[in-house]
Amino acid sequence: MASHPTQPFRAKDLIRDRATALRFIAVLGLQMGQIFPAAFIGLFLPVIFRQQGLALDMYWIFTLPAIPTWIRPLWAPLVDRTGSRSIGMRKTWFIPCTVFGALAYLSLTFWAPDLDNLAIIITILVIKTTFMTTQDIAIDGYMVENIRDEERAVGAAVLDIGRNTARFIAWAGIAWIYTEFGWSTALVVASALLIIFSTPGVIRREPPRPTQFEHQRPSLARLLKRRDSRYIYPLCFMIALLGALLPSLYPTYLVDLGFSLGEVAAIAAPATLIGTVIGASATSWFLGRFGYKTTILTASFMIMAAVIPIVWMGSLEDPTFVIVFAVTLNAIALPSFLDVSFQAARLKWASKSQAATDYTSQIVMMTAGSGLAVAVGGVMAEHLGWFYYFLISGTLISVACFVLYRLFDTVEGLVEIRDADEAGELDAQTGTTTLQPAASPGRSAS
Repeated sequence: MASHPTQPFRAKDLIRDRATALRFIAVLGLQMGQIFPAAFIGLFLPVIFRQQGLALDMYWIFTLPAIPTWIRPLWAPLVDRTGSRSIGMRKTWFIPCTVFGALAYLSLTFWAPDLDNLAIIITILVIKTTFMTTQDIAIDGYMVENIRDEERAVGAAVLDIGRNTARFIAWAGIAWIYTEFGWSTALVVASALLIIFSTPGVIRREPPRPTQFEHQRPSLARLLKRRDSRYIYPLCFMIALLGALLPSLYPTYLVDLGFSLGEVAAIAAPATLIGTVIGASATSWFLGRFGYKTTILTASFMIMAAVIPIVWMGSLEDPTFVIVFAVTLNAIALPSFLDVSFQAARLKWASKSQAATDYTSQIVMMTAGSGLAVAVGGVMAEHLGWFYYFLISGTLISVACFVLYRLFDTVEGLVEIRDADEAGELDAQTGTTTLQPAASPGRSAS
């Protein structure tokens, strides 16, 4: 069914027909499937070993499995340009990688999580991450190619809700299974969820590659040379760095207010899930109603509306559980106006000729920014105190919103020129796009 530009894509349109519903189920399932085992391992493995006496100065070892995720743009072009057209260019990669990843998780059941087995567990996780990172590259490309431009707002909101739902299930459900039934059972369940949620993407017939893919060879060097990249990747780093200042140290802030780790977890898990649903849904509606630039501008004020209650809470002698939950919920929901808007924009900014290379590089750049935020935030909080830390952080994030607002039209224009050029629709002499002929009777219109 063709979409009409005058009728924005709404949440109800996700189930307007079978093809649309299956397309989003496939994309969402692939995204969520990865998260169940990764979120459980990432959050609880350091805690498990800490309970056994692992020194904090040895925690660097838990960063080793993340190394493949940092360098994955190096082999992303290979994933982009290699694969079987009969099976599906993306499915060629994420089918075997999903299987190997699940087997790697299952292999951990043979090794109890104790200090004697730490080295072998980390080695298995490094191997697992290499497979799952390669799968992630293919899924990034699959996602960009299967979410149309008019669907970006709803698609970004759905993906945000799905990812946080998967994290909630991992942190609450799989963690409960671990405490009740042990390490092996938890890993079996997590691996099963990986396979089950990936299945819709495996059985769905993969659509043909975009026309841009036929005109350009995926290349990391070409990505770095493009004019649009000079804006997109610095923006990714800036938004991630500044945007992570609030959430990265917020749990530590609650501990300093007198809450235990158990209480922080009891507040954060449901508040994150509920706040994400509210914030992502509201942002999706706002984007459809008012557009990207107005939503981004609104986000700058929403950030401060999230920060003020956080600062106020610190002035209370004994903040109650209900107050902290409400403030946390607010701090999750309102920043969604920036998070979801930027993710929706990036779905278009990734080149259709090398979607996996582009989008996975964006994610790596954002991961670098958010990782740096922890170090920068710690120094700021130590020297400024919590009051000024949150006030200044909120101000910096608001400034980032204004920068994004100011550059948005420039980036969109460069992306449209790039897409036309890659599709062979750009007049090299005039720098303008040329109109394509109407579809012939033997050729369907896109």
